[in-house]
Amino acid sequence: MVDKEDMIEMFEDLFSTAKMEILSNRTDVAGNRQLFGRVQGFFIAMRMTVPLDMEEIGYVETRLRLLEERIG
Repeated sequence: MVDKEDMIEMFEDLFSTAKMEILSNRTDVAGNRQLFGRVQGFFIAMRMTVPLDMEEIGYVETRLRLLEERIG
């Protein structure tokens, strides 16, 4: 079974990869939305799998919101 720290680390890796891809390829809006959807989907799965406190949820939601704003 995966523990909370592993899930958070996987999220951070996925988020960082998506962020770099989005920042380097701003013209591919459809592709960037797809990357964002993967990160968002992973977060939803993470919330269903491991118990997250409100601070962790707020942190991730803020990061997702900022990433979505970059997509435009």
